[in-house]
This record gives sequence, structure tokens and C-alpha cells, in this order.
Amino acid sequence: MNLEQNKILEDKKSNFEIVYQGKMFEVIKWEGKPGVMFETAVRAPGVRLLIECEKDGQKALLMTKEFRRERGIERFDYRLPGGKVFDTLDELNKFKKEGTNISDKVLETAKKEGKEEAGISGGEFSEIEVSKAGASVDWDLHYFVVKGSEFGEQELEEYEKGDIETITFSVKEIFEKLKSREIKEGRSADVLWSWLAEKGYIKFSE
Repeated sequence: MNLEQNKILEDKKSNFEIVYQGKMFEVIKWEGKPGVMFETAVRAPGVRLLIECEKDGQKALLMTKEFRRERGIERFDYRLPGGKVFDTLDELNKFKKEGTNISDKVLETAKKEGKEEAGISGGEFSEIEVSKAGASVDWDLHYFVVKGSEFGEQELEEYEKGDIETITFSVKEIFEKLKSREIKEGRSADVLWSWLAEKGYIKFSE
């Protein structure tokens, strides 16, 4: 979000009413048209990383196998490494009030999460997409392709240890896991399909 977009959002929020605020989410409502009320749930943005590497002579990505509460009895999910740009809404709102361009903060977070979750250092980080959750949920995910990193050990928070491990999938394995719907975060699955197609790893015959 650039400074101009930030200002527009803050100007609009002068007409907003916060009807709920927790640590991670707030719900705001406003009159979009005369007599018509709208609600939006707001959450701090996040980052996701497509960390390119090789496996068995094929292009591959370093991903994570994570324990996820929402998976129920299945327990684990295969995911792109990443995390929150801000840990709380208070941090996000303070940042917005300062009028600072969020791009630098997003890139800083991408590098931090790459080191912590995936154990990578250095490399070239290129933002390829900002995924929007929808009109009624304001939760952006910033996707980066990462090339040329050095691979090392994870630096997980204490509460994350045992719940997140790195795993390398070739493009063929990623394709198969997408087909079998083993990658459950929908927006990340969408970006992975696009990445496979753009790189020419998905081919169609007439």
C-alpha cells in the first residue's frame, strides 16, 4: 500500500465505526450508500515465499510441512513459508498513522520469515503478487519469488519448534500435491498453479 492509498483509507476510516477489535482482527462498518451499511474484517497483511531450488535435477521449491489447527484430524498442511507483517493490529494501525510506505516493511518481513521458517539467508527477493482476500475481508498476502539463497537451519520461535519442518518438492511433486488438494491454503495454491504455468511446467496437448 503506497502513501496515497494509505491516506485514502484513513480518510474513509473517519466515517468508519469499529464494532469489534481483538489482537489480530477488527470489524469495521460504514455507510457505503445512503442507508446501506457495510462491514469489513481487517487483519494485518502477511507474506508467502516461493523459494526456488533444485531436486533430482528438476526445479523445486523449499516449502514447509506445518501442524495446523484448522486441519482437524489431518493435522498437517504443506505450505509456502511466511508469516505476519505485524503481530498485532495495534502495530499495524500505528504504522498506518505514521504514513510510512509498507513495501519496505513487507520486504523486511519476507527476509525475516525466510530466515526463521525456512533457514535461508541472502538471495534475490522479487514480489510477484499481492493477493486480496475479498471485499468484506481486508487481509493482503504478499508473494515473493526468492532465488539464489543460501540454505541453513531454521530459527523458529520456541512455540513453533516441532510444528514446522522444511521440505523440498520438485515441480512434479508440487503439481501432484496441487492435483490431490494436499496444499490447502487456497490463495497459495492459486499462486503455485500460476507459477507452474508461467515457468512452462504445465503443458496442455490439443
